[in-house]
Amino acid sequence: MRGLDKLCKYTYDNYIFMKKALLFLSPLASLIVVPQAFAALSVSACPAGDFSPLCLKATDLGKVIANAINLLFVVAALLALGFLILGGIKWLTSQGEKEGIGKARETIVAAVVGLIIIFLSYLIVNFILNLFVGVNLFNLTLPTITGH
Repeated sequence: MRGLDKLCKYTYDNYIFMKKALLFLSPLASLIVVPQAFAALSVSACPAGDFSPLCLKATDLGKVIANAINLLFVVAALLALGFLILGGIKWLTSQGEKEGIGKARETIVAAVVGLIIIFLSYLIVNFILNLFVGVNLFNLTLPTITGH
């Protein structure tokens, strides 16, 4: 029986060793095999046809910055308009209570002041970008989809 116990222990030890080796070698093998598999593919990062303006070149950094700034200003204006609507809803649901009307009026005034600040800062940022970088925020061109 003693020889069978040694054989079982030896087999179990080999099993554990192989399991650890596979756990270690599997990620390494994927690092070697997977890049070679994808290296055979030729994929263009730039779309063709009507969507070619979506492809950014290294010289389009100013356009990317302008689009990001436009997006931020649009989000800020939508938030301010949302607060303006919220103030109107508060006013309508205040049921004539002076405290509710006062809070609604404060919300509406803050939203209008926020909109004024957003539009003035948009003009100032546009002026500064146009002066130093040569990018005009008002010349935003969006790609269009045309039917065939």
